[in-house]
Amino acid sequence: MRVVLLRHGETDRNAADLFQGQADIPLNDDGVRQAQRAAGSLPAGGWAAVHSSPLARAAQTAAYAAGRLDVPHHRVDGLRERHLGSLDGLQRSEFARSHPATMRRLLDDPGYAPPGGESGHAARARFCAALHDVLTAQRTAERVLVVAHGGVLNLLAAALVAARDDEPRGMVGTCRALCLDAEWTAQGRARIALRRRNADPRECAEAGHPLAPDSFVDLDDLTAKEVTHT
Repeated sequence: MRVVLLRHGETDRNAADLFQGQADIPLNDDGVRQAQRAAGSLPAGGWAAVHSSPLARAAQTAAYAAGRLDVPHHRVDGLRERHLGSLDGLQRSEFARSHPATMRRLLDDPGYAPPGGESGHAARARFCAALHDVLTAQRTAERVLVVAHGGVLNLLAAALVAARDDEPRGMVGTCRALCLDAEWTAQGRARIALRRRNADPRECAEAGHPLAPDSFVDLDDLTAKEVTHT
């Protein structure tokens, strides 16, 4: 199964480089155009539904895709963005200049939780539990589209590439995707492997050669602090 984890289109806070967290911010005009282009690029066939975070920017992006693909759109609370607590609404670059050590912890230390917010571990565990439920519900589909947020997608990508030093880093851009493959163990546990990050959604949706078994990580393991590659 191919899994396209699409980040939502641009918002005014994205354009202003502000922390956004779980604030319910809609797409701006550029974000609407990005979402429409992403939806229009997706190949038809093989999709059973579109799943998204309930936050407006993700739900709006998903609605364009669901309309284009003529499939239902389901909002899943566990797919929402990481809660950033007291950082929400602050200017990112100014915060990085004035609090460089804290900014590094926010980006690189999944055990760190900003005041009033979620740790990276907690946000990743919540997101991966929701993703497991989505994949289980869509088990017979050829392709699965999930529309979510940059913070949780980057937390997931960091966990999946933890043992691959050659993997480039960087944020997933607006209306860009994490490209995954999914399979199931004999015990019925979902496993995922990263193909590409910051990918074009159309290219991500296209089939590729099978990945090696040791590329896959159990989703259950991603709810823990350590990732076990099998």
